[in-house]
Amino acid sequence: MNFDWNSETIRWYQAANEYTGFNKKIAALIAPKLAGYTSLCDIGCGLGLVDMELCQSINKITCIDISGAAIAFLKKTAADRNIKNIHALLQDCSHLTGTWDVIYISFFGSRIFKSFLPHCKKLIVVVSAKNKPELYPGSYRKYKKNTVAAFKQDLDSQGIPYSLTEATFNFGQPLASLEDAHKFVLNYSPQASPDEVANFLSQNLTETDDKTYPLFLPHNKSIGIFEIKGELFIPGLGNGYC
Repeated sequence: MNFDWNSETIRWYQAANEYTGFNKKIAALIAPKLAGYTSLCDIGCGLGLVDMELCQSINKITCIDISGAAIAFLKKTAADRNIKNIHALLQDCSHLTGTWDVIYISFFGSRIFKSFLPHCKKLIVVVSAKNKPELYPGSYRKYKKNTVAAFKQDLDSQGIPYSLTEATFNFGQPLASLEDAHKFVLNYSPQASPDEVANFLSQNLTETDDKTYPLFLPHNKSIGIFEIKGELFIPGLGNGYC
């Protein structure tokens, strides 16, 4: 998802992550796949929430994103938590020059994955499957996302071997009030009319027993985690993609 990271989107995303434990669950699947490796680069890292979960599973993590707000959040949060093995960079991935044992791209870059292969021994690609219900009216989605099925077909058609892990996790949005819910939906579908927003919320918004977040937009996010051999792979050294 293409995020316009600002104080509101950071607040919503952080709340959703803390409420559902989404990135912790993703990290639990990724961590075993890092065994034997020492360095990782998360390209399009956003807030780096999964990296802060993975920092005990690998020696060094480089986080790259083009959003200054996201990188500033990541640097501050890592410092607050005394995480010393995460290095955050404000950088466009088209200017990538380094090499790492593992490159990780999550909901970003799957259509240009080949450009990352010369920079790693293993590429881990996280792609969405079909997710229901939507967090905002689907007719206002700004781009056509890649999917697990489409990416799998792309790899198969090119004869590129891979390993695939699939899972579904709750990644709904907790909300502080009905006003907060309206702001959230309009943030991702600004052209929606007041009636469309009200109708969407009436069909999807649920109540909770949480005093901080009394309202919740359910969202089950199905994903595929692809492991692909990078071009730094050296046969016989046990650094394959499986």
